[in-house]
Amino acid sequence: MGEFLVSKEGIGYLIMYGSQVFNLNLVMAGIILLCIMSTVMYYAVFYLEKRFTK
Repeated sequence: MGEFLVSKEGIGYLIMYGSQVFNLNLVMAGIILLCIMSTVMYYAVFYLEKRFTK
């Protein structure tokens, strides 16, 4: 949440900047990037948990 409020760079900044200048493509690209990154991280943790809890 802090990245959205006070950052000067990054995906959160890109989304906030895109919403301020009414650039929907920039906002959607940032949101899709966040979704992809969170999915990859979720499956990485799922794989590691499955591997180390046997």
